Amino acid sequence: MRKILLFFLISYYHSASGQDFDWWRNNVNWDGTTHWWKYLIISPKYLGPNALSVPSINNGSADSVTSLGATANFHFSKGDNTQNLMLYGNFTTKKNTISVDAQFVPYERFKMSHEKKTERRVYYKNYYDKETVGDVVVNTTIQLFQKWREHFQLALRVGVRMPAGGGQGSARYADVPGYWIDFGGAIPFKDQEWKWMTMIGFLVWQTNQDALRQDDAFLFGSGFEWNRNNTRLQVYGAGYLGYKNNGDKPIVLRANFEKKKNRNVFLFGLQQGVNDFSYFSVETGFRYLFLN
Repeated sequence: MRKILLFFLISYYHSASGQDFDWWRNNVNWDGTTHWWKYLIISPKYLGPNALSVPSINNGSADSVTSLGATANFHFSKGDNTQNLMLYGNFTTKKNTISVDAQFVPYERFKMSHEKKTERRVYYKNYYDKETVGDVVVNTTIQLFQKWREHFQLALRVGVRMPAGGGQGSARYADVPGYWIDFGGAIPFKDQEWKWMTMIGFLVWQTNQDALRQDDAFLFGSGFEWNRNNTRLQVYGAGYLGYKNNGDKPIVLRANFEKKKNRNVFLFGLQQGVNDFSYFSVETGFRYLFLN
């Protein structure tokens, strides 16, 4: 009986030791004064899948339909499985030359292993956290050279990430602002059903380091889009390359499928991380279209 009791006491000690102050202090080599937030690594590799995600590709066109949408997202990786809801909205001008879209994560649920929490330097008081709320992202896209659309499409996009997310102690979101500016171009072919699209720009976000207050990155993407009979398919790669080399070079492959039926658009997407983004992601949902 004593051996059994001793076994359970030892097991409890090892399970409890994962979240105590000594564990965190030894894990980050705490200097005794610096705030715990300073020990987080503000890069996509060491945060949740929605924290510093790669922007969707700028396909050279401003979205021509005002809409609202919602999706369910599932992210799978070794040591971190995450599920979240995503809300979308888009507004466009009458001539479809300017569109403003926004996205927001109202709820995120996650489960991380002890090894992943150690790697991400999770604060001990947040060791058992399992849910949070996410950031708000807003993009403004401006259509350029409208009269040449049949031969060449070009759009300027300005995006902003607003730090509305929680879960900083559990290394889910960074609580820092960011923005990006990019040009997206596309060349239609095959009777406008296909187009090759490419994107270049730069992306910047604030860090928690006093000496280097921001990380600057080259933003890029390229792939193909197919449109026919109210169906759209996009297959492309995208990413950005930061200069700090601390897990700040995420690259992903994406495949997005949309099917329009009346005023509803049904969405399904796949994403595979290639570098500094270890998740395989699935997204499914819908958009409701309003008459402009």
